[in-house]
Amino acid sequence: MSGADNGLRPFFEPRGVAIIGARSSPGFGYGIPIRLKHLGWGERVYQVNPRGGELHGMPVYTDISQVPDPVDLAVVIVPGPAVPATLVGVGRRGIRHVIIETAGFAETGAEGRARQNELLAIAREYGLRVIGPNCVGVVNSDNKFTTSEVMAEALTPGRLAVIAQSGVFGHNLLDKYNEQGVYISKTVTLGNRLDVTENEVLDYLHHDAQTDMVSMYLEGAADGRRLVETLRRVTRDKPVLVLKSGRTPVGRAATASHTGSLSGEDRIYESMFAQTGAVRAGSVTDLVDLARVFLQPARPKGPRLGIVTGSGSMGALAADAAFSAGLVLPPLPERVRARVKEGAPGWMNAANPLDVGPSGQFPLAFRALMEDPDIDMVLSVVTTPYAVVQAMPQEYLSADRFLGEVEPIRALAKEKPLAICVLSHRKLVDLIKAAVPDIPVYTTPEPPVKALAALWRWQKQRTQAA
Repeated sequence: MSGADNGLRPFFEPRGVAIIGARSSPGFGYGIPIRLKHLGWGERVYQVNPRGGELHGMPVYTDISQVPDPVDLAVVIVPGPAVPATLVGVGRRGIRHVIIETAGFAETGAEGRARQNELLAIAREYGLRVIGPNCVGVVNSDNKFTTSEVMAEALTPGRLAVIAQSGVFGHNLLDKYNEQGVYISKTVTLGNRLDVTENEVLDYLHHDAQTDMVSMYLEGAADGRRLVETLRRVTRDKPVLVLKSGRTPVGRAATASHTGSLSGEDRIYESMFAQTGAVRAGSVTDLVDLARVFLQPARPKGPRLGIVTGSGSMGALAADAAFSAGLVLPPLPERVRARVKEGAPGWMNAANPLDVGPSGQFPLAFRALMEDPDIDMVLSVVTTPYAVVQAMPQEYLSADRFLGEVEPIRALAKEKPLAICVLSHRKLVDLIKAAVPDIPVYTTPEPPVKALAALWRWQKQRTQAA
């Protein structure tokens, strides 16, 4: 079993899934059976449409009552007016887990809320667990199960789980994370939260063996008190990153028309996240930047940051960001100073930030900071102009040329948090990224400093709460 069985397991590990609303033309209900068949789920997918016949080389059942066992999950993609009767049919068939992807309920106003309340009454009558409506369901990269169309690369197994109130945005995040080399364990898009809420999903992921960290997009809390309790419990073991919309009156109005959420005053959420150990992101970019640092196995022992750079200006910018974020730039220990000064030109100043300029000491200085016990985390800033890179013989172009020996650095990064900034042409960024896929690589110095500071604050709060 991949997680604590709090009733949600069939959403991620169904024995069989009925697609109610399968269709022959492009649109919701068309691509999902094709995708599942391609991913090896063909014999466990049952298409349902009153027209019957065959689609995508698989039979189509005219009614859910005709679908054979084993089937324990229904994905409902029928027009809004047909959803209540469909839900009754699912309940009578004995299926207890349902994803309603159809929109047009509480997010549309009073009439939609009444329709959603009707669905809730049916769910309660038949003992159904429901994700949605107004969502695109789930993704489980471990068994390649998905209830929406996602690109193949997004199904690469990873250690980060995503909870998103918005359906499409949840899968936009998969694309964005994947672009940055961050891979997903599970994704859940909750939509209007008729039944299943973020609290239950957090509980499930807390015990999920494939998940090391959770990234959340919220428009509002289904149960604020329970969310506080759940976050406190989960963040003791796993980081939870939260992007919360509705900071402003216009943002709160937009959330109400999107998933029917009452977003609430932002200062209340700000306090909630601070008290529970959740890490709040200020933007989508922040959410991705934070995840890249937090997914590293190393945890800082303190707030002392060591910066090595080939440019004094980049060192100054990184130092400003570190000070603003609450990190400490300690003077370099004498043993580090002696190590990097040996063989260095007289003009090189062995301080922190450690600006080596064109001295050729970058690899040695980088390794010294990573190995020293009085430095808790490291930012390495590569500033080689791309014209210099272009002039190098092709056989010299490797990450070792810019960082020093890569494999020892990767080994040290398992014990000490590290971020790399490459301020140069994209081609050099990609070269270094390819060499260190398990270390986050950024293109400006401020985001990794903010992420390292957030990692330290989370670690400190977690240690104090233990």
